Amino acid sequence: MPRLDKGTLALTFKFDCDRFLRFRLASDAEKDSLGIEADTYKRPGIELIKAAGRRWEADKYQDLIDVSLPDAVEYVEKEEVDELVGRKPFGKVKNLFEILRRETPPFAIIEAEFEVPSNITPGLQEAYDTYGLETVRARPDIIWIRPGGTGHPLIGDPDPVPEFELHVIDVKMAAEPSLRHFTEVTYYALSLAAALAEQGLSDRYAVSAEGFIWPGSHDANAFRNLVREYEARGDRDPVTSALQDTLVPVPYEVYQVHVKQFFEERLLRVLEQRPEEASWHVGPKCQLCDYVRYCKQEAENCNHLSRLPWLNQGQAELLRQNGIATTQSLREAIRCSTTEWQAAEASSHQLRADRPALLVRAEALHTNEPVVIEGRRCSLMPAWSDQNIFITVHFDPGSGITFAMGAARVYFPPGRSQGDPPQTEEHVFVVDRVDAMNPDTERARLVEFVTLVSRWLEEVSDTNRRLPAADRVSSHIFFWDMLEVRQLRRMFERHMNHPEVVDLIELLIRLFPPDQVLPDPDLFKSQPGTIVKDVVRLLLGLPIPHDYSLFETAKTLFPVRNENGDLYRFQLPFGFSTPMSDQIPFERAYELWQDKIFLRYFDPKFPDQPSRWRPYTRDELYEGIKHATRVHLRALQHIVRRLREHYRDRLTLRKAPFSAAPPPQTRVPERARSLIAFEKLNVACQELEYRQRRSLPVAEREAHFFSIRGIWPANGRVYENCIDEVRVSDPRYAGAELLAFTFARTSRDARINEGEFLLALSNEDDDIELDVPWRRYLGLSFPDAQVLLASRGLNDGWMVNATLGKLLQVEVVRLEAMHEPPFLVLRPANSGLFRLAQDEGILDMDQPMVLDPLYQDFFSGRIEQALRAVGGNPPPMRR
Repeated sequence: MPRLDKGTLALTFKFDCDRFLRFRLASDAEKDSLGIEADTYKRPGIELIKAAGRRWEADKYQDLIDVSLPDAVEYVEKEEVDELVGRKPFGKVKNLFEILRRETPPFAIIEAEFEVPSNITPGLQEAYDTYGLETVRARPDIIWIRPGGTGHPLIGDPDPVPEFELHVIDVKMAAEPSLRHFTEVTYYALSLAAALAEQGLSDRYAVSAEGFIWPGSHDANAFRNLVREYEARGDRDPVTSALQDTLVPVPYEVYQVHVKQFFEERLLRVLEQRPEEASWHVGPKCQLCDYVRYCKQEAENCNHLSRLPWLNQGQAELLRQNGIATTQSLREAIRCSTTEWQAAEASSHQLRADRPALLVRAEALHTNEPVVIEGRRCSLMPAWSDQNIFITVHFDPGSGITFAMGAARVYFPPGRSQGDPPQTEEHVFVVDRVDAMNPDTERARLVEFVTLVSRWLEEVSDTNRRLPAADRVSSHIFFWDMLEVRQLRRMFERHMNHPEVVDLIELLIRLFPPDQVLPDPDLFKSQPGTIVKDVVRLLLGLPIPHDYSLFETAKTLFPVRNENGDLYRFQLPFGFSTPMSDQIPFERAYELWQDKIFLRYFDPKFPDQPSRWRPYTRDELYEGIKHATRVHLRALQHIVRRLREHYRDRLTLRKAPFSAAPPPQTRVPERARSLIAFEKLNVACQELEYRQRRSLPVAEREAHFFSIRGIWPANGRVYENCIDEVRVSDPRYAGAELLAFTFARTSRDARINEGEFLLALSNEDDDIELDVPWRRYLGLSFPDAQVLLASRGLNDGWMVNATLGKLLQVEVVRLEAMHEPPFLVLRPANSGLFRLAQDEGILDMDQPMVLDPLYQDFFSGRIEQALRAVGGNPPPMRR
């Protein structure tokens, strides 16, 4: 009989996988027939993490009990102590409705269990009747009982308002709740409302449509302290006030859609299928799934489409609907442009845009070699920087506390001789003790980390102050993935106001500001760091299934060979790495913090008997974490080095000399200063986005609707009549140079409209950067460029250093996208410069052309000028 428990429901929302749900509902006979086994020894020590979550829940329950009036909270405590949790756990309250029938109900009920009525959705009743689903039971963490009339919306909108409101509270250790947490609260609220009606209690009670999450905090006593604070203020109900400040609301109407869809669609669909028929897709989110090994093996056996990194489940399903079911068939379909591929491409513009990357990734899996994506360039990473800083950060996602950081430097100082080795340093910082989620030890390691990295940056900045401009050096910071940057910012935000940190962290906060800090526009625009995984994703296909992890990428991207000719493999001992994850398993941190070590040395003599493996000591575990952090740093350095050696011409980011000097402090009020900074950031974001778009091949720019391609000069009466009509209807164009062009039918939906003038016309096959000065592109000196311009009667001073974009700039005067063939009429922004571009071979009208957007900042300077004119009292100068 299938059984739907609390964990299955929540994890289904986490993994978003029909197969996971069907396997969890499978009978023992079904599991045996498929050989399905949960990976019970996949993550030794994972029980410590589960216990930490249970401990947090129990602590919050106890907080609520202790600050409430005697007997105000209904609960059951088990008799035996759970050694991992460190206390007696709470048990189920089985008489919920008896309690609610009391004349005076309690303030709260902890872990009350009740049967979910089958009428919460028609789908649940059908699951009972048709598939024999075992009775579903719900057990919210806390039911908070409040007098009616609080103003919160109520499920069913009862009139009159009942005597009491019930609010569902779900306690989570995570500081940032996710979809599965929100849907779980909504499910409990929906079930409780139906159960009250079934029990005849809906006249007296209503369930609030706004449930709550009690999120994690790094201050274990935060709630108790908040209650005391309200008591000191003389608050009439300090516990309620403290709860309102602590809890995160969950809007019922938003998430009830997910819950009802689960019962009415997904549950019935999955129960109708045999376990092997349920849909599945292996990706990074599967790394903690019990069945990931089974699915990865099957994906390899059948060459499943999910082996292609960044192909999502919806896209894979669309391909299968069009007869493309394996990576090999996808490779052949794209290469031969089969009718199956054309049908799939026509129904998804994203598949069309991803065509080059999909082909290359499938090719790499087939050939077992890295393959470059032709035509792509990358504006995210420089081909050279004098100082290179590599950073890795490893943390526990439950508590949000970092347990290991690593920083390495490779520095080529100015004045070094040819062939001199760079200066190198490598440091690791391990957070070895954490009590009750207190981040004090993390702060101590952060101080050491910030001091080190700031010293490296200040050294380069001080060196540049003493050097002439032409000799100054650059600096760049590398991370493997965005997760590490986010965690670094979270640490900055957590500790930035602490006296030990505040004076040290100013420079790094400007480089990597947390959410509450407005970035420094100049440093933001300079792109101080690179997410290397994004560069690999943009430029390469690798023979790695599912996801490009750090170690797998380092192993396959031109690997190092030792003296014997054997490949050096970046790998770690058992327990210090996880498939499809670039983090050191966070259960190692819990083992270190709690002195409860589950990890053992793998013994090849007894591969299937982990109980016979030798356990780690605490010192060995500590050194293992340090070693793993160093290997992460070295793998990252290897990848950056190989990208620069083999794909230098594709790395287009230019680095200016580094300066740690703070930005000039505009003498305007703080609010005006923030507005100026915000506008400059907006400009920088748009400019960076423009550069990244321009780095894509023409076909991809068209597929993303950025550009119009396949442009050819158009001759004929139709086009001449159109130009004549434009000249007559708009005096601005009466004497202007107007040119007609046809363009590709596939560009009809481009996001380019009539009247747009920030556009450049260039040849499809020319790999030119539109923001490069034209004279530099032609290799002309300043005087030679002046002479050339003067010979053409072009004497404006700005023209000498004009960019290629200025020479090729045009305005769309008329756009006839639905005409057959589609055509447009363009007016050059400057006819003289446009003809110069043609005569000097910058633009060849006899080759296919493409129309791309340009970017120009019209507003930030005006806004700053206006705010300076308005004036006001500036804040005190910062030193």
